[in-house]
Amino acid sequence: MDYKNWPIKTEIILQWGDMDAFSHVNNINYIKWCETSRIELFREMWGKSSMVQKDIIEGDGVGPILANFNINYRVALVYPDTAIIYTTVNKIGNSSYGVEHVLCSEKNGDNIVADATSVIVMFDYVKNVNSKLTKEQREKLSRFMV
Repeated sequence: MDYKNWPIKTEIILQWGDMDAFSHVNNINYIKWCETSRIELFREMWGKSSMVQKDIIEGDGVGPILANFNINYRVALVYPDTAIIYTTVNKIGNSSYGVEHVLCSEKNGDNIVADATSVIVMFDYVKNVNSKLTKEQREKLSRFMV
């Protein structure tokens, strides 16, 4: 898997407060880091300066919503370190698409510390219904696939 060539690379410096009573980074932080990287992907794809619902509604009303998230933890991280999250689109459906993440860290080199997948649905926040992907949206999504 050549994840180092994926379109989004997000680096997050671990904080002392990320640690838990077991002296390693709490598992919820891995999910937050994937979220941060996924939002960077959205901003790159959809050209939105923010992913705030108000901004989406004032535009065309259609934006992404998380439908599913799965993560596999492989290595516990410990402060100090820097998490590196690689993100790509891995599937395009009718109104949804898949996103894949690979998490590494500076201290762990090329060893994968976690991997995750999610399903994103395009949603019309004005009509409160799923929105089919348009041809233009599909073309944008395909540019973020590897």
